Amino acid sequence: MDVLRKPTRSDLWAASRFTLQTVAAVLVSYGLAKALGLPDASWAVFSALFVIQGSIGGTVTAAADRVLGACLGASLALACIFAIGLGEWRTVASLVAGISVMGIVAGIWPRFSYGLVPVAILVLAPGIEVVEDALLKVIAIALGSGAGALSSLLVLPQRAHLAAQRQLGHAVADCGALLSACMTKMLTRDAPDLSAAHARISDALAQAGKMARQSHPWLRRGSPPHRPAEILRQVERLWYTLAMVDRLSGQPLSERAGAFLAEPVHDAAREAECFLRETGKALARMQPPPSSEQFHACIHAITDAMDRLHAEGGLTRPEAERTFGLSFAWEQVSHGVDELLALLPERA
Repeated sequence: MDVLRKPTRSDLWAASRFTLQTVAAVLVSYGLAKALGLPDASWAVFSALFVIQGSIGGTVTAAADRVLGACLGASLALACIFAIGLGEWRTVASLVAGISVMGIVAGIWPRFSYGLVPVAILVLAPGIEVVEDALLKVIAIALGSGAGALSSLLVLPQRAHLAAQRQLGHAVADCGALLSACMTKMLTRDAPDLSAAHARISDALAQAGKMARQSHPWLRRGSPPHRPAEILRQVERLWYTLAMVDRLSGQPLSERAGAFLAEPVHDAAREAECFLRETGKALARMQPPPSSEQFHACIHAITDAMDRLHAEGGLTRPEAERTFGLSFAWEQVSHGVDELLALLPERA
């Protein structure tokens, strides 16, 4: 099962960062709450616990959303209390009204869903001074959220777009390995299970997408103009092309076609694996990628071999369809790589 897989060094590093940031946020929020004399420090601590994300941008966004949601929820709870009242059926009516309105808001804008918590608490367990109690809770939430954002900035900070680039680099390198495995499968009549390779790429793209959504322009100053989301789309397209290649490799080439194509396809697969591995490393560091001349030269060699094969004639219809499919697959891989390279820094 995937949940029982062996943790990688990246997993352990991410877990360590999350733990240290969370501990720092809890300590800071608790200390500030006590120093300011807030009657209940738990609201600050709980807010600090749940705003820590995988990056600075994600944590700051979560902190801001939590504070805004708390303000909306507290305001709505006070409005219901003063308009409907408390006690017996009035408490139930205030709770239903507050939760209903806040639920609609959260349904439209999920980022404000935390507002449901202060609505419920303030209606069901109001303090003696209702307005003062609501204000203190909002202050505690803001304090804890701010402590979480501060710890994300100061304790092993990680910018979202850099984390996304690293994951995208892993995905590109794995695409090279997958392409090589597909060609080996087609040439050797071997049928290895490539689902694990697809799963690694899928996981890396999912992590990259999560980080890309947390990326903010003000945290990407000095970085290339292209957003991680743009690069993510190109890597996804390359992976979709390889899914077609994987399907194509389900049936091996005929002996006659293999005699013409085995060597150029093998060379192209080996060159593509090396090239995409180095391109992935460059993407992870947002550095200029390696030259693609040799990569394209190997694809041209496949095209030339295809031309010689078709010039001799005598291909059966299934053989002609499979060789055309192979040629089309390499053409699409070439286009996908070129589109990806256009988003990376140019070579000097």
